[in-house]
Amino acid sequence: MKKKEEIKWTQFWDMHSGGGTKEEPYEKIYIEAPEAEAKVIFYNKFGHNPERFSCTCCGDDYSISESVSLEQASAYHRNCRYDEKAKGYVEEPNNKYGEKKLITIAEYSKQKDVLVVYAKDIKDSERVG
Repeated sequence: MKKKEEIKWTQFWDMHSGGGTKEEPYEKIYIEAPEAEAKVIFYNKFGHNPERFSCTCCGDDYSISESVSLEQASAYHRNCRYDEKAKGYVEEPNNKYGEKKLITIAEYSKQKDVLVVYAKDIKDSERVG
């Protein structure tokens, strides 16, 4: 029996509810921690709850999801192809909508609207809340 892969990353995708990005200038924030812990870290880093609603008619501020790796967490935004057989993204361009280029993790992480928070960069005090 295959061992279930451990969740290691949580993505916070700004939904632009209320008409724009939130206080932080990032569209996507990736935190190397399972969702419950990542929400605490997010709150301690940014000073607000990632589950809040800035605008009740627009919905959640963030779409929050967990992944086993940063590669899987960011795959959709990097134009990776989803493989039904593998039940996950593969490091190949998704040509479904005409886009040909695959963005590497290194390129993607350098974008101004992306923040990647590695476990080694999280203070112990940011994990408590």
